[in-house]
Order: sequence, then structure tokens, then C-alpha cells
Amino acid sequence: MPVKPFKKSPDVSFDDIDYRDPLELKKAQESLMREQFIKVEVLKIVRKALENCFRVNGPNAHEECRNLANRYLDLLPESRAQGFLGYQRNDPPSRQQEA
Repeated sequence: MPVKPFKKSPDVSFDDIDYRDPLELKKAQESLMREQFIKVEVLKIVRKALENCFRVNGPNAHEECRNLANRYLDLLPESRAQGFLGYQRNDPPSRQQEA
């Protein structure tokens, strides 16, 4: 039995939607959450690779794994899942529609 390819849902931005339409709002919320979870999973993958590098290289790990450690530190600040409410409340087009 052939495996069906994964169907990716379209990315929806809060800038492109009408906040009065609940379906568009839900799609934008899910799109933002999906992107945040992808960043979290990328961070997990880099962390696992860094742990493996430290385990394999032993005493020379600080030199051999420097590129992974730097990548991990670069990803760390932006990979926290924050949800969509803060972004949604501070979106300038949404405040213009409410007025």
C-alpha cells in the first residue's frame, strides 16, 4: 500500500485576514503555532546532535562541537513557543478594524 504524501496546510498571516471571520482567524492561529512548534523541534534536534557530539568527542568536545554549540545558542532565544494571543492583540491591522 503506497504511503500518501503529507499535505501541508497553507501559511496564513494575521495581516491577511479579516478578524471577524472565525475560520480565517483559526487558520492564522494554527499557522503561527505550527511555525513556533517547528522552531522548538529544530532546537531539540540541534540539542540532541550537540549531546551526541559531546559524548563521542570526550575531552576534545569543546573544540569539535563549537559549531553546534553556537548554532544551539543562536536558536535558543527564538525557539520558545509563546502562543498567538500576544501577537494577535498587538497586530496593528486588528486594532484598526476594531475602531
